[in-house]
Amino acid sequence: MYCEIPVSRFRRKGEPLNEVSERVFRFGPEYLGAKLNSLPVVGGLQWKAVAKQIIERANYVKLRDPVFLYSHFERMRPLCEEMRSAGHPLVHICMDYPEAYQYELIEISDQTVVIPKSVFHELRARYSEKIQWIPQSIHLPSAEVRNNGPRPEPVEIAPISRPRLGYLGPTFARLDLPMVRELLAKNPDWHFIYFGDSNNDLRLPNAHSMGWHPPDELQRYAESFDVGLMPYDCLGKKNLHCSPLKLYDYFLTGLPVVSTPILEISELKDLVYVGSNAEELSIAVGRALKEPSDSPKRSLRAEVARAHSTEAQGRRLEEVLELLKTSQEKTA
Repeated sequence: MYCEIPVSRFRRKGEPLNEVSERVFRFGPEYLGAKLNSLPVVGGLQWKAVAKQIIERANYVKLRDPVFLYSHFERMRPLCEEMRSAGHPLVHICMDYPEAYQYELIEISDQTVVIPKSVFHELRARYSEKIQWIPQSIHLPSAEVRNNGPRPEPVEIAPISRPRLGYLGPTFARLDLPMVRELLAKNPDWHFIYFGDSNNDLRLPNAHSMGWHPPDELQRYAESFDVGLMPYDCLGKKNLHCSPLKLYDYFLTGLPVVSTPILEISELKDLVYVGSNAEELSIAVGRALKEPSDSPKRSLRAEVARAHSTEAQGRRLEEVLELLKTSQEKTA
């Protein structure tokens, strides 16, 4: 059962419980408002109300031995405490380098699962066996899509000249924009395609925004790129330690990838071209564009991507939850 982030009942109703797929349920709890979480007494009371809503729905759909999995949401410790009081083990999901407030969510957990390997090693040294690693995952296309061969490129991307450097995401959060501008200015024949926003900082004739698209459509765009670009700003720990989903989206197509030196690619350097600044990235892109279409690197990238399927992540998560169950039985 998936629980959405609580919404203020003064603004709108939470989503009613519904079955979105076989044995998969979703609902949206309600509370007074996020700002009230900063008030210890009121915040605690409204998190108790959220816990009650979750537990009632879990009982309604007859969840057996439920585990409470939670990501990072500021000041949600009271919710975790209520769920533990109801007998539900706590599993925290750490998808990036932890925010400062996130450590209390790790500490209260019975187990924390971590996606970036570098973060896993750092937290494992601090919290020992409580920390477990799970892989980043991508949803693989259906067999029907895979067997139908190459798909026509999207209409809106067709008029853009090659070579195309693609970034499957918005530019406002993680990218080193000054470096991207310098890279594109030095190479006016290269076209940069990004998604989700029309960035005023990238007012260049060779920068193209595709707007928002559902995740299921993005793979088709990746197939139309010549290079998958990941020009992250590595000065912040969040970016340096990130495990980009788009890396495996690129890999699934066999696409050459050019990235700044984030830690996640340290084990994949033979499959990724790396540069730390605009000049080095320019050289890296040039090398990537020269990679032969029949290079064995392309099939190796696809193999790595398939090892990061949602099914593979699910199997690993099952192993982790089994460890949790064993640990709980020992302490009972």
